[in-house]
Amino acid sequence: MSQKKTYSLWLRPFGDVAYSLKERIKKLSEKNKTPVFDPHVTLLGGLQLGETELIQLTDTLARSLHPFEVLLTRAGYTDTYYQSLFVHAEENKGIINARKTAEKLFNISSEEEYVPHLSLLYGDLSRKEKERILNVMGREFHIRFEVHNVLLMNTTGKPAEWKKIHSSEFKKPDE
Repeated sequence: MSQKKTYSLWLRPFGDVAYSLKERIKKLSEKNKTPVFDPHVTLLGGLQLGETELIQLTDTLARSLHPFEVLLTRAGYTDTYYQSLFVHAEENKGIINARKTAEKLFNISSEEEYVPHLSLLYGDLSRKEKERILNVMGREFHIRFEVHNVLLMNTTGKPAEWKKIHSSEFKKPDE
């Protein structure tokens, strides 16, 4: 029996910031023998509608948003595989508005509080190991990047199997 496809909406850095974060993720993943993945802030996950409908909703979402800045602040970790080690993203007006608009459009009401973040490492590492990594890497980040679009990703299966389905540009400020 095949696995039901699951999709996510991602906000992704570009340029030098994306390259720097991608390299950090790659080095941490290689050192800890964990999956490599592209840097991103998940706006909404666990979507299971049809692909055509998801693409249309993603376009509608993007047309209702303007570019905004994401500020990565401090490192943290959880016992969750996909949030093993991450950097918090500041809960600013842009990201909160994008999340609320996405929840409404995609008819998602999450019981969990939205904690915007950019993961640096996936895996099942001990707290001691995560603390060691943070002691070497540092805990404070002041990385800014502007978000101009939203990506619809097929996040079924393992990170190596994930793929971009669609990208939709936000409205320009003067539109």
